[in-house]
Amino acid sequence: MSENEQQQLQSLVLSAELNSENENLEQLGPIIKSIYDTDRQEAFLEQLAVFVRKKEGEIERMCNSNYQEFVHSVDQLLKVRQGTVNLKNKIIDLNYDVQKSGKKVAVKKKELIQTRRIQKNIDEAVETLQSCLHILDMAIRVDNLVEERKYYSALRTLEELQTVHLRKFIQYEFAKHMQESIPVMQNNVKNAVTKEMKEWLFRVQQDTRQVGKIAMEQMKLRQERWRTKVQQNPDLRSVAVSSPIEMVMNEENEFDIINNDQVKIDFRPLYQCLHIHEELGKRNEFKSNYEEDRKAQANLVLSQSFTLRENDEKGFEAFLQEIVGFFVIEHVIVHSTQNFRSQSEVDNLWENVIAKVVKIVSESLDDCYDPVLFQKIKISLFTFIQTLEDYGYNINSFTDLILTVFQRYSDMLKRKFSEDFHQTIVDDYYMPMQIQYPEEYEAVVDACWFKEGDHRISQGYPRTLPFSQAYPSCCLDIKNFISQYYQFAEDDSRQYSYTLDNLLIEHVNGVLLGKLKSTNMSQIVQIIINLEYFESACEELEKLLKSKRSSHRGGKIKLIAAGEFRETRKKAEKRIFELVNSKIDDFLELADYDCPFLQDMVGFLGTLIGSTLYNLPMSIKTFINFDALSHLATSLRMLILSPDVKRINSNAVTNFDADVTFLEKFAQSLEDPNIADAFLELRQIVNLLNSDNVEEYLNPSMRNKKYSHLKPIDVISLFDKWTRDQTLLDPEVRTKKRAMESVIRSLRSSL
Repeated sequence: MSENEQQQLQSLVLSAELNSENENLEQLGPIIKSIYDTDRQEAFLEQLAVFVRKKEGEIERMCNSNYQEFVHSVDQLLKVRQGTVNLKNKIIDLNYDVQKSGKKVAVKKKELIQTRRIQKNIDEAVETLQSCLHILDMAIRVDNLVEERKYYSALRTLEELQTVHLRKFIQYEFAKHMQESIPVMQNNVKNAVTKEMKEWLFRVQQDTRQVGKIAMEQMKLRQERWRTKVQQNPDLRSVAVSSPIEMVMNEENEFDIINNDQVKIDFRPLYQCLHIHEELGKRNEFKSNYEEDRKAQANLVLSQSFTLRENDEKGFEAFLQEIVGFFVIEHVIVHSTQNFRSQSEVDNLWENVIAKVVKIVSESLDDCYDPVLFQKIKISLFTFIQTLEDYGYNINSFTDLILTVFQRYSDMLKRKFSEDFHQTIVDDYYMPMQIQYPEEYEAVVDACWFKEGDHRISQGYPRTLPFSQAYPSCCLDIKNFISQYYQFAEDDSRQYSYTLDNLLIEHVNGVLLGKLKSTNMSQIVQIIINLEYFESACEELEKLLKSKRSSHRGGKIKLIAAGEFRETRKKAEKRIFELVNSKIDDFLELADYDCPFLQDMVGFLGTLIGSTLYNLPMSIKTFINFDALSHLATSLRMLILSPDVKRINSNAVTNFDADVTFLEKFAQSLEDPNIADAFLELRQIVNLLNSDNVEEYLNPSMRNKKYSHLKPIDVISLFDKWTRDQTLLDPEVRTKKRAMESVIRSLRSSL
């Protein structure tokens, strides 16, 4: 018991007035209540007993000292004791009542405490549930935002949920579960935005061809506009489309390829997907997946089939449009994003795709045999290349393809015209061309650059032209070839001059060269005439090729075929020589027979020169005449000098003289001064054999004057043959014989 309680108790006892009615009960209540509240009832009773004993001791001492007082005190004490007993009983009763009431209060208090604890838990639970409901609402909101394609807002909501709201309740399983679900929900957002991007890629793939078509159409318009400006200002001829100058001048005609009336491509799904992956730290993953998707789409484009065998022009153009559209879109993505689609990655994809494009187009050209389709293919390819070059792509890989296109077209065109040329040359009658009407004449003149002299222009119809039908036909084919090739190759004069050379050399000159094996002299003569016109036509063709070339390109255009025609003409002339000489040899073989072979041979030569060789140029006729008569003279000289001829008598000399005179008259009848001396050596042989002074041959001055063409060895042979036959005793003959023998000795000694 505390000192305060003891003091209260002592004060209560000492001041008690036992006969008072209330007996200080009003003071007892608080003390009892305090004792009860502190649960010290037993201690209070013990203290009360101690107090009683103490007082009894004091009473006893007082009694001992003063009995009366003691007795009086005892009486008082008894009264006090009786009061104490009463008080004790009352206290006990009060304590019982208090205990009874206190137990009820304690029970109520415990119930109250428990109720308040429950209420607090309920309040906390309600608050927690409200927070959880808010978290669930935010989770549901994330799903709604995903459905509304507000992916960035969904990510921000998840971030707020993770960093703010869930941290307060992380001790709860619900919060832990939600925390574990955040990555899944983020992945759902990523999957949703990726799905939308995939759908966008599919739509882009469907629009790719239209984008490529528009881009190529715009490039064609640019080319047409530039051609117009070049025509208006020739100084711009050296400036190409897509050059800086042209691009500046074309700024006013800029056209949005991906956003127009025909096609609209919204790149928002791609940008949004890129943004979401960046926020999730998945940029490289998305970049890799996108690259694979685009490669797959590129392979899908390359897998499209078309065949030029069936003139599938639309399929070919669609293929090119797909490629253009694909890389136009890639160009836009490269330049509208940062650190996503690098130029090097697109360039690598471009190189891989374009290598396959070159292969596909090259192989497809094997099935194309239509020149008109080839022309369309060339135009499409050039537009395709120029469009992609305008977007900054490297077009060097197309060099071989362009060369292949040119070569295939050249081969096809060459094959077509070579067949025409070959058939024209083979089917030719090799006769001078007959013209019946003025219109026909004008057509021939226009086809082959033919120019007649003034003396022939006034001729009527029908008229004969020097060349055969093959020449104007080939010239017309050549012009058509140049026209078709120029439409295809445009400014590449070097290429089509080479191809034209090849055609002329192989299929015109080559066939004519093969015809020289013929023994038909009229045919070969006509070939010579045609070759001369073909050679002169080469000059006109060079002028035509030069006129087709752009003025800014320099250098000469020289057709090698002209030289080939010239060489073949020389071979044809040589073939004429061979045939004429062969005919002369045939006549000479008849010299041993009793027939007028020389008259027949001269008649043949006269007919040959007067008709067969009539249309040949004079220079060629002169060569042929000179060669024929020279061959005849050489053959006659070899005949008289032949070892088979052992003797020569006067009659033989007389006959030989007559033959030489006959031939000399024939040569004079040709009225060609270049062949007047064709039989001079034969004449000198006759003159020497008939001379009365053969020794004058030994005189150098006389030899040069009268016998300049006679060789000493031939003179020895002639004199030896003559002396063997001279057996008569005529003095003049003997004198001449001795003179010849003297000459023989002198000549032999000098050799």
